[in-house]
Amino acid sequence: MKNQRIGVGSLLLATFLYGFFAILTRTIGFNLPIFFQNWTRSLIELILVSPLLLLFKKWTKVKVKDFKWMLIRSVGGLFGFYGSYIAFLFIPIGTTYFVFYAGSTIGGYLIGKLLFKEKLNRIKIISLFLAFLGLIFIYLINFEGGKSLYIFLALISGLGTAIWNTFSKKISRRYSALQLNFIDVFLVFIITFLFSLFVKEHWILPNLSSVWMANGLFALMFFSTGLLIIYGFKYVEAQIGSLIMLAEVVFGVFLGLIFYKEIISFTTLLGGIAIITAIILPEVYRKKTKNFVI
Repeated sequence: MKNQRIGVGSLLLATFLYGFFAILTRTIGFNLPIFFQNWTRSLIELILVSPLLLLFKKWTKVKVKDFKWMLIRSVGGLFGFYGSYIAFLFIPIGTTYFVFYAGSTIGGYLIGKLLFKEKLNRIKIISLFLAFLGLIFIYLINFEGGKSLYIFLALISGLGTAIWNTFSKKISRRYSALQLNFIDVFLVFIITFLFSLFVKEHWILPNLSSVWMANGLFALMFFSTGLLIIYGFKYVEAQIGSLIMLAEVVFGVFLGLIFYKEIISFTTLLGGIAIITAIILPEVYRKKTKNFVI
């Protein structure tokens, strides 16, 4: 019970940190090449996590059968990042977010059912309906004609993120969160570094500009959320965890209000209430029935 509460708290904290994603993205913009900024962030993360691995001696020999889960998770995370990045360039932000969260939530439910044999009960179905209702209220979507490719990319991005979020659950009891985070970041570093070389990106020396400060904060955010996601999904069902991740929408709305004075409309408020209800409903049901597993 205690571990499950800590798991839920870890995911909520991760979603709060993810709420700064749009703010940091707007700061960096296109001032740093896309693959270059990714591998430099990964390098910063490796510098952060390596001493912790040595200090706490959290390294366990990786079994060959487990490496496939690590690789699939990292590739899924890359699809999650780049798919949404491209979609943001060509279709409205609201449409991208809606399709992304639809894909990540449905993906989390499917992975939980197929990979972890989680049960899909009445409460989870109601929560899923409320979550989508909340997304519709917050993002008044506009599916433009001729943009089906980018809508598809946003959907693939959500599914990739669902893989990145949940696949650590498959091996997190055999390896520490520090080790899994290190391996994930290392794989991302290698892949994006090679892509950066292949497309011949222009590399920019680090400096004290706001862009590089934002890139450093991005690295800290991904380093922290990488650990929190692994720990959270270790103790929370993939289906419930996927619902909890929707809290990012609520945090993002309020951070937009604080940093950019973006007005919260009545429909946005209703959407936030619906999403919060979808997140807490399974927990209320679990306490009512006194079952550890929902």
